[in-house]
Amino acid sequence: MAAKIVVDTSVLIKWIKTKDEQLLEEARRLLRQVEVKPLDVHVPALLLYEVGNILLLKTDLDAGSLNQAVEDLETLPFIVAPPATPLLKRAARVGKQFNLTFYDASFLALAVELDCPLITADGPLFERTRSLPRVRHLSKVGSL
Repeated sequence: MAAKIVVDTSVLIKWIKTKDEQLLEEARRLLRQVEVKPLDVHVPALLLYEVGNILLLKTDLDAGSLNQAVEDLETLPFIVAPPATPLLKRAARVGKQFNLTFYDASFLALAVELDCPLITADGPLFERTRSLPRVRHLSKVGSL
């Protein structure tokens, strides 16, 4: 059985948008591990919209390149967790507990539900949850 991780948007976007991103080498290293190891990457469905928003608003992609980037997203090795009431309730609880946005809390809630690490490159998210061993900053991941 494959090991599991949850990655948030701050990590996965680096697998698509490789210009003007920090921690690119660390993100590439993680993607290489995912491609060669039995390692399943899980994300909440929200990630698809967050990535789309970043590509639309924070890049200079023309319409054709934007469409290609969205298609490229479909080729990445991840499993999308559909929104479900138990996951949403857990996101609300951890959001309150750690003063997170509901968006950020959804990634942590999924990691808790799957009992696996959450990998993030989001400094504020990491700082608020650093007391949790399951939350790991991309810069410190190394080998999984």
